[in-house]
Amino acid sequence: MRKYLAVFSFILVSVSGLVAQESSILWEISGDGITKPSYLFGTLKFTGEKEFYFPQEAKDKIKGADLFVIEDQVDHHAQHELNKALHFPKGESLATHTTPEQYNQVVGLFEQEFGISKATFQTKYAHLKPLAISVAMTRLALGEGVKFYDIELLRFAKANKVKTYSLEKIEREAAALNSFPINEQVAALLHGVIYFKEQKEEFAKLMSDYPQGNLEEIFEYTLHPLDNNQKFIEAFYFKRNEEWLPKIEKMVKDNVAFISVGIGHLEGERGLLALLKSKGYTLTPVKVSR
Repeated sequence: MRKYLAVFSFILVSVSGLVAQESSILWEISGDGITKPSYLFGTLKFTGEKEFYFPQEAKDKIKGADLFVIEDQVDHHAQHELNKALHFPKGESLATHTTPEQYNQVVGLFEQEFGISKATFQTKYAHLKPLAISVAMTRLALGEGVKFYDIELLRFAKANKVKTYSLEKIEREAAALNSFPINEQVAALLHGVIYFKEQKEEFAKLMSDYPQGNLEEIFEYTLHPLDNNQKFIEAFYFKRNEEWLPKIEKMVKDNVAFISVGIGHLEGERGLLALLKSKGYTLTPVKVSR
């Protein structure tokens, strides 16, 4: 059942594979001629306002950094491009990719759980791709406001007058998102509708595990929906990690950089931790306080 319960989470976190003694959300990068260490910080895409966790150690490292770096730029252009990637092309909608019965299943959940009428669903949600609808379900299920890590950390860096950069243009992430086939997105969405109660419990556990550094639990939560889609894993995770690596190396060579990425980009055989280690850097987990 976990296979589809967690599919919406791949843009919130990604694949990891940590061993227990090396679990952390904050890592120091040193060695290979670096005179001052830089830092790699793993985040969720968003979390509830009450659950939002921004450890003091991360704040201190940002304040002491020359550069603050996130995956993609956060501006109106980025929002526009991401919206395009998450919406169906003109003439298509969820209704054109599902049977009437399947479509009504999704509409019924929005009515029962969130009080959103069919008319409102058709106007506001039906033209989103299934992935985006799954994420919307998660946000609505929180029953509270949400905080986006990129926005909050970027705001903090700018308030402390730290120069900000991104690892890629938003078009790159949009292209990676579009590698996830619509028919598989539909299957995941329908499964999430059927097991919505369990999905809410799983996401609550994810938010609980994150600040504690229980990344093995996060790994178990996110791995299952991806292991049958090697094309997506390759495009969304591994290729992007490998494209980021030389940029990160350049940033940490002559600067103290604080680099914030989706937490799952850190681990795995082709994760950033392993890639940096293969280049001769030392990656040390930093303990963070609650």
